[in-house]
Formats: sequence, structure tokens, C-alpha cells
Amino acid sequence: MGQAGYILRFVDIVLILLFGMISVSRIDPSDIQPPESTETPDKPIVRERVLFVGVQTNGTLQVGEENRTLHSLPELTGFLREKIDQFGRPSLKVRVRSSHRAPMQYLMQVAALCDEMGLRKSIEVETK
Repeated sequence: MGQAGYILRFVDIVLILLFGMISVSRIDPSDIQPPESTETPDKPIVRERVLFVGVQTNGTLQVGEENRTLHSLPELTGFLREKIDQFGRPSLKVRVRSSHRAPMQYLMQVAALCDEMGLRKSIEVETK
């Protein structure tokens, strides 16, 4: 057995002893309290509501968790106003999803509507 074999065996024995000592030792809980910041106040937690708007190839829109079908932008405007009244504008975010086959015009109309209504948005185009 070469020099490297002895070193590996020595490291193996040391690790076995180390883990044996850790497993039989008794660790008492500490009374140390972690420090708390007095300089910066905690930020309030804002629950974000994400509304999904799916843009179909024929221009119809699938909205909400129930996949309600809307056929025009005024219908979408009404739907978004209901959600603003229900949840409040700061907690809403609209995720606009579209297929790569759908005309870009429909996607941009929905994005412009979100801008007009002051809603945050993200755009996602599925490639396949």
C-alpha cells in the first residue's frame, strides 16, 4: 500500500471518530437571541394576485382561473375593473400569454389596455 493509501485510511478513521463524537455528544440549547434591526422597519407583505390572460389565434381571450372566454377588449376591461375592485390595483399583476401563431396585434392591444388601466403586466409568448 502506497503513501496515498495510508493518508486515505487516516482521513477515514478521523472522520469516523469525528462523527462518532458528534453523535454521542449532548448539545444544550443556547439562550443567545439573534440581533434585531432597530434602524429599518419591516416592509409590509403585499400579496400579489396574478391574473392570466390567454390570447387565442382568433382574437378571443381566456381569462381567470375558470378560463372564461371573452370576445372583445371592452369585455376584458370590465373583467379587469371587477378584479381591481375586488383586490385593489397595487396587488394585481396581469400575465399575458400568447401562442406564437397568434397575431401580435392582439397581444399588444391587451398590453396597451393594461398600461391604460395602470396595471403591472408581463408578456409570455409560447414558442411551441
